[in-house]
Amino acid sequence: MFDKNFTIPELLLRAEALEGRLPKTHEKLSEVKLKIRILRSGYNGEKTVHYHLSQIPQHRYHILHDIRLPIGDTFFQMDYILLSPKSILLLDAKNHSGKLYLDQNQMIQEYNESREIYENPLSQIQRHKVLLRYWFEKFQIPPLPIEYQVVICKSSTEVIFSPDYKEAQEKLCKANNLLWKIENYEEKLNKQRINLQTFEKLRVLLLQEHTTLKSDILQMFQINKSEIISGVRCPNCSSIPMSYKRNSWFCSECNFLSRNVHLNAINDYLLIINSSITSQELRNFLHIPSSRAATYLLSLLKFPYTGTNRGRIYTPSYIIP
Repeated sequence: MFDKNFTIPELLLRAEALEGRLPKTHEKLSEVKLKIRILRSGYNGEKTVHYHLSQIPQHRYHILHDIRLPIGDTFFQMDYILLSPKSILLLDAKNHSGKLYLDQNQMIQEYNESREIYENPLSQIQRHKVLLRYWFEKFQIPPLPIEYQVVICKSSTEVIFSPDYKEAQEKLCKANNLLWKIENYEEKLNKQRINLQTFEKLRVLLLQEHTTLKSDILQMFQINKSEIISGVRCPNCSSIPMSYKRNSWFCSECNFLSRNVHLNAINDYLLIINSSITSQELRNFLHIPSSRAATYLLSLLKFPYTGTNRGRIYTPSYIIP
């Protein structure tokens, strides 16, 4: 069963929100678009793996997606952990296209007449295995066998191994062979290694210790918030800003009218500018004509807040879908 839901990476949401709020001529726009393509490709790969894992009988594994754990002064992040009292299986999804050449030192991608060199993905997941063992020691969890598999998610990708690189041939598979690989691991590890009480402790600890990466998207691209286009965008013609009149939003370009289209703009603010917002900040970003109207809109959203009256700071515990 899935103990941690499959979600879109927060950094991808932030980057896509930023793209939509930059002028078309902004010098950093191409850099933002490239980052989105990379993040979207990774997300699509993980989604492919999720599809195959969803076919496994629920009682066999507790499956955790995108787990980021603290170790020392840093963190390490794993795409998938398949957890059982018998063993742990780590999965790393790769969504590269074209041709991949693997040897012990590197992975080379050739695609559309370009050539890129990456870290060997097996080296990365092996490092995660070692770090997970260190993490076990920290919490005095009895050692479990830890297996790992790198999953190539695109069926059209050609993978070529160095002739003497036998480990890669075993530890790297296409997504459509993943279930067969998991079955092979189960056949080798058919004995329970920890009791159910310890297993439950481990499962809960993994969820509790998971730490979401909080990225400042403006700092990442060295963009000032004054460069962000503010206002409510019309969902019908994409004009910005819409005007707020009589509890509704009106587009002067196409005459579109809506009562709740401002939710997308608030979402953009929370993703790009800050995770909290005041009534005055809402008024400025949405181009609301009066402080009373801004306070009214915030009251409808029922965000938790601290402070009183004009000093209220609203801190949503979620990102508006």
